[in-house]
Amino acid sequence: MVAKKGGNKDSLVTKGILDEALLDMTDTILKGMDDLFGKQNVVLAEHTKRFDNVDKRLDKIETDIYFVKQDVRDIKADISDTPIRSEFNKLKVKVEALTL
Repeated sequence: MVAKKGGNKDSLVTKGILDEALLDMTDTILKGMDDLFGKQNVVLAEHTKRFDNVDKRLDKIETDIYFVKQDVRDIKADISDTPIRSEFNKLKVKVEALTL
């Protein structure tokens, strides 16, 4: 048996009282940890939601960029004074025919 702290030397703590006190302390610690994890889960859920929104916006931007790049390629092709391969070959045949 263990004497109670600050109590009478004749007062003894039984194993049952000690077990009950340890269980109460353990429950208190576990409840505190559960509260901390609960708060952390809420914060994590908020961040996850924000990142999902950012991902959606980035997907849209990537799609828009693809179309802008395609438009730039098309404009370059339209203003280019270099003939496409088939036109070049036709011109080459005409030039060769005239030079012979």
